Amino acid sequence: MPKTVFISCGQYTEEEKELGKQACELVKTLTPFDGYFAQNQTTLKALSENVLRRLYESVGLIVIMHHRGKIEGRDITRASVWIEQEVAMATLMEQVLGRPLHVALFVQRGIAIEGIRQQIQLNPVEFTDSKEVIAKLQEILPTWKEPRYMGDEERQALVDSVDLSIAVQTGINFNLTIQIENHSTVDAQVKSIVLWSKGNRICKPVSPQAGVNWTIPAQRVLPIQFNAREGVAGRLANLYNEVWSNRLFRAELEIELRCEILGINKTFKETSTVQVDYKNQQIVGV
Repeated sequence: MPKTVFISCGQYTEEEKELGKQACELVKTLTPFDGYFAQNQTTLKALSENVLRRLYESVGLIVIMHHRGKIEGRDITRASVWIEQEVAMATLMEQVLGRPLHVALFVQRGIAIEGIRQQIQLNPVEFTDSKEVIAKLQEILPTWKEPRYMGDEERQALVDSVDLSIAVQTGINFNLTIQIENHSTVDAQVKSIVLWSKGNRICKPVSPQAGVNWTIPAQRVLPIQFNAREGVAGRLANLYNEVWSNRLFRAELEIELRCEILGINKTFKETSTVQVDYKNQQIVGV
């Protein structure tokens, strides 16, 4: 289902309504999106479902402000208060919620800059009749090819698709090196590492030191070196009853990565077979 561009346009006259409908048609013709022309709503439920929700879910906003008379006692021509509020909501989406929109703002010549429009960087296009708006939209809309943000469901689906391969390379005393391969198209930031074996935790969660970033770029293989703060070979020898044998043995070591991907937390686990040299406090991936 195509995403939508929200059309915020006056509906006081038939000409204004027709302009809103034409803007919808242009969106459908010139972009991969559908236009949504918000009709006047008379109930709170309709306001929530047909205006607030649709604006929140939109990838673009076309604002067309018409004259709505002068403010009493002041020589100022105002626009629709309702449309000013929709501009404020779109500003909240971009600057607070991190959901940037494609925006085209048209202001009928003579309307004063009021409210939140005084504080934001929008370059309005002044117009005197509807033909100017249509002509400018025909120029602008073909550049709106993709959304400027990723929706919650899309982000979650992309995070769910991320696949990491994890393997132990070497370890001596408290220090280990693991190798991580990111098979996916987005970066994964490792926030902590935990080691397990036979259902027992070998070390507490280890996080990167200050100034260190454990990010695995998309389609890359990188090693991570860390201090487990535990003698891993010794812990494994105890679990496998190999403390007194003084020989090399194999053990299963599970690596648990707690990652952040596109702002969402995800945990990865993979088990590696390692060869343990308890005498020299060393492990090597097999």
